[in-house]
Amino acid sequence: MITVREVVDRAGLEEAWRIRLEVFVGEQRVPLEEEVDARDEDPSTLHAVAYVGGVPAGTGRVLRDTPGHVHVGRVAVRAPFRSSGVGTALMVHLEGRALTEYGLVEGDGRISVVVALSAQESAMGFYSRIGYSVVSTERYLDAGIWHQDMARTITL
Repeated sequence: MITVREVVDRAGLEEAWRIRLEVFVGEQRVPLEEEVDARDEDPSTLHAVAYVGGVPAGTGRVLRDTPGHVHVGRVAVRAPFRSSGVGTALMVHLEGRALTEYGLVEGDGRISVVVALSAQESAMGFYSRIGYSVVSTERYLDAGIWHQDMARTITL
């Protein structure tokens, strides 16, 4: 069973960091100094960790950009848990939190938030399947990995 929990303390943040270090630094060879940044400890940053049977399986964070607009990033799922629903459960949680914390009330009373992300090209199929669209065909290198910008609007 997959459960997703909000990070509420230092121990939770360190658990998220361990997952990110395993995936990004260990597997993908992202330099450590590029992986952990000051936004990790910003009070407005929301972190979550996904668990499978109590075992940490994935993580991600939400960064507030402007009113009604957020950036989801540092989404990482450990190798043994890929293609098991962990990534989807994590994104559903992060999107829900983005909507409730940073969504804007529209004129008709609905709440919406634009969720943007910098997708590794190898993960673009996953993000497309869960509703994200490419916002620019420009590709760029980030930490030596090709990315493209994607986004979707969440409305309640």
